[in-house]
Amino acid sequence: MKDAHPTPTLDRSDITHLLRQWQDGDLAARARLFEAVYGQVRAIAGRALRAAPNVTLTPTDLAHEALIRFLGAQASWEDRRHFYNVVAQATRQILIDTARRRLRDKHGGGARSIDLESADGIADADDQTLVRVSDAIEALTARDPRSAQIVELTYFGGFDREEIARSMALSVATVDRDLRFARAWLKRALLE
Repeated sequence: MKDAHPTPTLDRSDITHLLRQWQDGDLAARARLFEAVYGQVRAIAGRALRAAPNVTLTPTDLAHEALIRFLGAQASWEDRRHFYNVVAQATRQILIDTARRRLRDKHGGGARSIDLESADGIADADDQTLVRVSDAIEALTARDPRSAQIVELTYFGGFDREEIARSMALSVATVDRDLRFARAWLKRALLE
């Protein structure tokens, strides 16, 4: 089946160039950027939804919502890496907002303790777990922003270690070390 939204192939510098043109007020560049990144954003959304199986959004719905938030943001776009970091953050925030809304609709339910062997437990997350994990990631961001960003890109962006290392200009060993630290820190934070 053909993709309804074919994605032109652009390299990193092309996306960075389009981001800068858009930032300078070129709305045509924004449209070209949207076309160029739509497939990747939809893939990020699909991976994020696999990490939150109780969410009823489709990858297309989540991608559109993330792009709407992104396109409405008044940020100073640095480059392609910054763009995908913001998309991963927007995706996580949409999932968390959805989980909080469902919890609120259920009148809160009862809070319960979470015992995760590792952050990989996010894949089986219910709404309360997803909200608690997000809150823990926010707390981790205050302590170690890079480790928090790696967790976010891994579990909500769906990027592998090599992609994260390339996008953040780090070694794979550094990504692994930061991810181990973040998992241990999140596990402890979620048990409190």
